[in-house]
Amino acid sequence: AEEGGEHSTVDMEQRYFTGLRQVAENRSEMERVQLNYDQVVLDMKTRLEQKQDKVRELKEGYGKLKTEVANGVAGSARVVPAKLLKQFEEQEARKEEDLERVRLKNIHLRNQLRKLEGNLRRKEELSNELHLIDFEQLKIENQTLNEKIEERNEELLKLRKKTTTTVQVLTHLKEKLQFVQAENQLLKVELAELEAELSTHRDALTKAKHDRDALRSENLRLRGEAGLIGNNDLLRDFDRRKKDIASMQVTVESLKQRHKNLRENILEINAKGMGVTGGSATNY
Repeated sequence: AEEGGEHSTVDMEQRYFTGLRQVAENRSEMERVQLNYDQVVLDMKTRLEQKQDKVRELKEGYGKLKTEVANGVAGSARVVPAKLLKQFEEQEARKEEDLERVRLKNIHLRNQLRKLEGNLRRKEELSNELHLIDFEQLKIENQTLNEKIEERNEELLKLRKKTTTTVQVLTHLKEKLQFVQAENQLLKVELAELEAELSTHRDALTKAKHDRDALRSENLRLRGEAGLIGNNDLLRDFDRRKKDIASMQVTVESLKQRHKNLRENILEINAKGMGVTGGSATNY
């Protein structure tokens, strides 16, 4: 896609410079034609002056002829009065002047019309060439903008995919956090039960220790008084209480160890829960 865009841009630039070269050539041709027209105008002015001289000569001859005719030189039987002849000549001169002004104005207007038409044609040709150049430039800019839009669309698609992945990970972490919290709640309940049981055993152990101490004191007292020899019931009771005390101590140690393990598990679960919550906040 990038190679195709670069090739299209290079092709448009070549066409743009070709258009500029064509404009320069057209301007050069227009200058050459203008010089040719200037030469033609100069020749026509020269010819016009010659024609005007010829017309002036003809007018003078025509005026003399009219004067001769009016004076009866040409064999006319009737002579026109000089005053009337002068009046006719003045009227004719005024008419000729008016006609000359109208002719000159007509020529001027026709030349102005041709000049305006030529300017209009040149402006239209130049406008078409400039429009072509502007069109090519706009095509290049449009191609550049389309490439930028395509890049933005690709970036937007990547961001959407990343957002979808982040949402999925966040949902999974939330589910895991809920599971860990539920498990933590169950462990708390079990810990409370174990603490209650441990408290009961501690009370029993304390009572057993008190009984042991009392029995030990009693035993020492009885030993001091009579000794244990021959007192089988007392010996059996002493042995039984001693075994009970040893068993209770083992049970208490086991409960202590279990209580310690549960506390460590709860601390570890709480640490994991805080880690999950922190990770979720970071993802947000």
